[in-house]
Amino acid sequence: MTATAPTRLSDRLIGIVESFLAAPSQSLSEVAAACGLEPSTTTRYLRQLVEHGWLERDEASRCYSLGVRMITIGHAARRARPLRGRVLPYMRELLARFDETINLAVNQAGEVVIIEALEGRRSIRRGATVGDRDDWFVSSLGKSILAHLPDDEVRELLRTRPPERHTALTRTDPADVLADLADIRRRGYALDNEEAEIGMKCVGVPIRDDRGRYRFALSVSGPTARMNDRLDDIVDALKAVARNVSAEGEAS
Repeated sequence: MTATAPTRLSDRLIGIVESFLAAPSQSLSEVAAACGLEPSTTTRYLRQLVEHGWLERDEASRCYSLGVRMITIGHAARRARPLRGRVLPYMRELLARFDETINLAVNQAGEVVIIEALEGRRSIRRGATVGDRDDWFVSSLGKSILAHLPDDEVRELLRTRPPERHTALTRTDPADVLADLADIRRRGYALDNEEAEIGMKCVGVPIRDDRGRYRFALSVSGPTARMNDRLDDIVDALKAVARNVSAEGEAS
């Protein structure tokens, strides 16, 4: 299905670049279809993006992909997030201790965005990658942050992005979702208990930013049986990281 074509030049350029998040390598026609643009218009924009290093074109396949300039920008974005730098050593410790997937996410413009991901050696499926969006109402990352948002923001998300059922255990009724969020605030951590995928469990905790807002979340995820065997240890370790990171932010 052809997307609705954006009207402003900046929107078109951004739309083209962001289309590569879903499809890392695309032909001219694929980019045009994804962005709802005419091929002739798309060609002009692609040429400009290639000239500036934002995209690269493979002459053999005639396909486009993200360019070196985007890597530079990505590194700059990471450096601009000091909290990520403080959390990363703890994430490595969690990985060494539990050997399960460790993810860090941020509430960015109303989206749960993965900003760091470490994968355990025993992972049975590919985990999230940096830049991926997570689910507000299913993921432990999303729910950790959501539990501390103002009620009006939570209800607006329930209205505009109602929970989608992934398994028989997914909560889709707003009352059930709100009750779950209340439990998360009480106990200090969130669970994705096979709500996204049967056989997989994820534990998440919220982390305050340097202004005291719960904008970040950290999680450990893996097969349900392995997670259940060490659930208390994982929860305690995650809570300790959240406390330490917050304390470091207050001291800096």
